[in-house]
Amino acid sequence: LLRPSVINAMFSLVTGSLSLNVGLRAVAPSRTAPSRTVAPSMNYYAVFHNFKPGKADEFWGAMGDVDFAAMAEAQHEAGIYNHYFMPSDVEGPIMCLWECKDKEMGSDDFQAFIDGPESPAADLMNKVYPINGMGVTPSSAWPTMPAAPTKSSGSFFWVKHTFNQGEAPAFWESMATIDMEAFAAANKEKGFVNHLFLPTTDPSTVFCVWESKAPMTVPEFTAFIDGPEGPSPGTFANAAYAVMEGGTVPSAAFPVSWLDETVAKIEELLPLKLDDIVAKLKEFQAAK
Repeated sequence: LLRPSVINAMFSLVTGSLSLNVGLRAVAPSRTAPSRTVAPSMNYYAVFHNFKPGKADEFWGAMGDVDFAAMAEAQHEAGIYNHYFMPSDVEGPIMCLWECKDKEMGSDDFQAFIDGPESPAADLMNKVYPINGMGVTPSSAWPTMPAAPTKSSGSFFWVKHTFNQGEAPAFWESMATIDMEAFAAANKEKGFVNHLFLPTTDPSTVFCVWESKAPMTVPEFTAFIDGPEGPSPGTFANAAYAVMEGGTVPSAAFPVSWLDETVAKIEELLPLKLDDIVAKLKEFQAAK
């Protein structure tokens, strides 16, 4: 088995910060998601990675000697940049979000890159999804490479949404009138923030990235996203995945407080947890 330190090293890739005040572009009512234009205003790709049988340990093991800061700088210079690396398990699947500086770089060329010798995912099975022009994405990596994100007090999840039969037209029509600020505020009041909304050029598939205020399991998050308090009940079949600890994600909407971070660092250095120390002190006082 691989050491956690080796696996965590993989997750040190420099990632982009994301404004928490981002909103959807205005969208005219339509029966389906608008198609990408010839000269898009952005060029993002979601990639759904799966491991080839028996290849997961080999992939993670190869990451131990990689300088990920240097890799990020090289990607930025080359014009194809990985914003987020979001593994759900050491056996996969993994979801990544990439951006191409060349806005006219097509999906065939990107597929050739992600499958090719210069790609960190060359030995994975890579399903590429071009992101539609109405997506809510991170700020561009150009001209300035994004800063490292702040850490969350809770959990991050990515969701692969597949439209239920017949639900897509009404969903896209509703997007023309929805009050996104009110929608975001209501979700945040419930303890959730939707960072990324990534409709793809596959008309059946949308990806999203969510953050919860408190640490949460996949079943707990699924109960929210599928339930009556979720963003679009009954519209999608939702496959939710928790991002592994150390995965690269957007900057937190619910950041860890300075006090919590300090206490956590102290606990790491102590042989006993703070609760154990308090209990020991109480035992000592009771014995006096």
